[in-house]
Amino acid sequence: MSAFTLADLQAIAREVIGDREIALSPEMEAADVPGWDSLNHTLISVEIESQTGAAVDAQQLAQCPTFGDLVAFVAARQPG
Repeated sequence: MSAFTLADLQAIAREVIGDREIALSPEMEAADVPGWDSLNHTLISVEIESQTGAAVDAQQLAQCPTFGDLVAFVAARQPG
């Protein structure tokens, strides 16, 4: 399995939020993305775990200040 990337997070966010125009950058925060609310944050965390096998939850991901931090956090927890 390849390392989790910003492109992977962007694809998940687009699918969960239902907005194909979402464009993420490493320095952005969840508050910068219209539609990234607490429910979608939870759904995104579930989808990240499902796709990567990384044991993460919404609270852990909420502690990541930027999307760059979130991607690094998930990538570091991917199995094998």
